[in-house]
Amino acid sequence: MITTVSEIRQVVQLVEEEKISLDQRNISYDKELELGIMVEVPAAVPILDRLLRYADFVNIGTNDLIQYLLAVDRNNKKVAVHFDALHPAVISTISQIVGICNQYEKEVCICGEAAGAKKCIYLFIAMGADHISMTPSSIPTAKQFIRTISRKDARRALDACMQMEDASEISSYLDEYLKA
Repeated sequence: MITTVSEIRQVVQLVEEEKISLDQRNISYDKELELGIMVEVPAAVPILDRLLRYADFVNIGTNDLIQYLLAVDRNNKKVAVHFDALHPAVISTISQIVGICNQYEKEVCICGEAAGAKKCIYLFIAMGADHISMTPSSIPTAKQFIRTISRKDARRALDACMQMEDASEISSYLDEYLKA
């Protein structure tokens, strides 16, 4: 839950100190170890370009990001109905994160419940996500689905979705779009 540049700098410093300690004890380790960050908090998005100075890759944790972005506790039955990965703010935010990562040539992986949902997978591919991480049971269906789509078509759908006003409109549109 990185929210400041100082947090990632502190992590980098701790990793460097541990590398020195391992070297001093003649313990081998991967000298090319990559360091990544989870983007789970909306505060990380406007400063992502600065965070990427210290990270080799990004994982977008959709469960927490959606929860904090929409101010909805997904485990509270009274408000969980408002937890929606297709909310325009969620789609826009994830697209922004992927775009920044692509601009800075940093790999980006999307994980969480949304990563296993067909409509979200379609949009994540359109955005240019490098990897999508999901529960093992979702992989066969997702793999089969991904083989049937074109990124060009997905980008057209994403462009349309980015203009829509609410999650139900986006969901209905994708239902129809993916039938065609």
